[in-house]
Amino acid sequence: MKSEDVAGLTLYYPTGEEETAGLIRAACEKSVNLIQTRWGLAAPPDCRVYVMTSWRQFLFHSAPWYLKPYLVAVYPFLALKAASIWRYAGGWAIRYGRRQVVGIKPARLLKISDRRYAEHLLIEDRTEEERIQTVACHELTHAFTAHLKLPAWLREGLATLAMEHYLGRRIVSRESLDTLNDPVGVLMPGGSEKLNMKDPRALVRQYVVSYWLTRHIDETKPELLNWILTDRLSRQELEMMVTSEYGKTGDRCWDEIALEVQSHYR
Repeated sequence: MKSEDVAGLTLYYPTGEEETAGLIRAACEKSVNLIQTRWGLAAPPDCRVYVMTSWRQFLFHSAPWYLKPYLVAVYPFLALKAASIWRYAGGWAIRYGRRQVVGIKPARLLKISDRRYAEHLLIEDRTEEERIQTVACHELTHAFTAHLKLPAWLREGLATLAMEHYLGRRIVSRESLDTLNDPVGVLMPGGSEKLNMKDPRALVRQYVVSYWLTRHIDETKPELLNWILTDRLSRQELEMMVTSEYGKTGDRCWDEIALEVQSHYR
């Protein structure tokens, strides 16, 4: 496994993956600058980025030595879960204590990933090179915000929004706004805190709701988003801050915000 320092991160890649490593190297440099300048987030002290050709190699190489016996012990459960996610995911971000690790698939593996449901979220006009680089930006955003313990809707929304800032154009379909008509059970504030990896359609809905809400905050109240990202807040504190800024109260405050988001972008 080769390695090199890139923009304060460490990039790892197998022999033969130099082309993908070059794309990810450029993505790291641009993404670090974007995340730092737009949201004021510093790079993690130990952040490692991998060209991910195998989930097994990625997990076992990236884990600290003291955690590897544990990975071996839970391998049957780990393999079952990882295999189910692998066919959909373009990249992964994992936290091992102070160490943040990011894995990005090369183009040949992205090509065969299951994309049946992504069409309900994304405008698929990206080149293969852009897909690799935006996946890297998405996962690096996760790595840069992991210490804040953001609620799932903001964590996923911010990472998807970062992809658009990276490209300088929209990649989320405007038609996906219709999802906000039925946000129950997805990653809206006060709802589930877990991505539904067993139901790809529900997973897409979760990403859609997260993206539009986060985009609305970023565009209409950027100072609020920057404040949220300066310190670790509890989920309740963070969500109360958002509802207060938008003047919403009561049990239906998030439904009202969802309607406001729809109205704004229509």
